[in-house]
Amino acid sequence: MKKGILSVLMLLAGTAVFAQRPSLPVTSAEFAPETVRRQARAEERAERNARFIARQDSLVQSRNFQFLPVSVLEVPGGGEQTINNIYYYLAVFPDHIEVHLPTLRGYLNPYVEVLNFDAPQPKDYKASKTQSGWNISFNADDGEGNVYTFGINLFTATGEATMTMLTPRSTIKYVGSLAANEPLLNTPPSGG
Repeated sequence: MKKGILSVLMLLAGTAVFAQRPSLPVTSAEFAPETVRRQARAEERAERNARFIARQDSLVQSRNFQFLPVSVLEVPGGGEQTINNIYYYLAVFPDHIEVHLPTLRGYLNPYVEVLNFDAPQPKDYKASKTQSGWNISFNADDGEGNVYTFGINLFTATGEATMTMLTPRSTIKYVGSLAANEPLLNTPPSGG
């Protein structure tokens, strides 16, 4: 019986001594899988963002892109209209531009007119890199003596592009994005 009581006392004394020892620090190895996953996801996001920005930069530098508007607003004071049609665009090619954009007339009860013309190589084309993206500007003649001035601000982090078009009658602002020009459907394959 003495041995039993002595064993229990020793067990209790050992437990008390062990309970008073400071706890061991948690090692980073216990959390390593979660930390590694978190770091890997952050690296993947950074790589995806870098690829997106590089794609936007490449579009601007190629001078072979199209602006696809999602909204239009006559400046100053006009009401914003949502554009729910992929039919509208401004296409910039190395040797010409194509303009097919809605324009608004009137402030109280605006109505839409479609500006539709092709022009030879844009005049005074300038593309300058900024801290947030690109500023692009150029002029185009519609063939009827009207000169249109275009200014595009591209924010490479988000892909949002705002375009201002000065017409002979008004100033119109569009919000949209840039995309690569699609190859023409009726063009024969190159190389023979």
